[in-house]
Amino acid sequence: MKDRFFYPLLVLVLVGILALALLPGTRHGNLSPEDISREGYTLSGPDLQKLTAAPGTEVRFVDGVDERPLLAVLLSNNPRKFAPASAGVFGTLGPNYEAGFGGRKLEITITARSGREKPLAEFKAGYFTVGTGDSGWQNFKLGDKFEDYSFTFKTNPPQGKPANDFVGIWPGEDGKSETMELKSIKITVVK
Repeated sequence: MKDRFFYPLLVLVLVGILALALLPGTRHGNLSPEDISREGYTLSGPDLQKLTAAPGTEVRFVDGVDERPLLAVLLSNNPRKFAPASAGVFGTLGPNYEAGFGGRKLEITITARSGREKPLAEFKAGYFTVGTGDSGWQNFKLGDKFEDYSFTFKTNPPQGKPANDFVGIWPGEDGKSETMELKSIKITVVK
C-alpha cells in the first residue's frame, strides 16, 4: 500500500481505537442514576479489555480460557513523576455514573496480586472526576495471592452537566516494568 493511503488510514484506525477505549461500555451506559446507586460498577472478566493505558503505563491480558478468568497484567514503564498527568491504567465511567455516584461516599475495591513475571510490590489507585474533586492516589502493598484492596472516597455532586469519571491504577511508582495482575474493579455506594 502506498504511503499516501497507509498513513491516513492508520490515523483513522488509531482514532477509532482510542474512541472505543474511552467510551463506557454500552451495558453500563443505559443504567439510570438510581440503578447505579443500587448496583454500583464492576469491571471484570472480558470487560477488563475496556481498560485504557495512559502514557507511561501498559496493560495486556492473560488467561481467559477454560475455567480461568481473564486477567489484566498492568505495569508502568516510566516513573509517575515523569509521565504526563493521568489516571494510569483506567476504566471510564460515563456521565450516568457521575450522576449516580455524585455527592455519595463510594468504596472502590481492586482485586489484584503481584504479577507472575517481575512481581510488583506496591501500586496506587484513585478515583478521578472532571472538575468535581478527585480521591488522590491511595497506596497499597501487593501480596502473591489475590486480595481486595479498598478505599473510600466521598464525591462532590456534579456541577452542571455530568461528565465521565475514571477509576485508575498506577502500577509501580518507579516505572521499572514490574507487573501486577488485576482481577476486578468494583465501586459501591456506602450506605
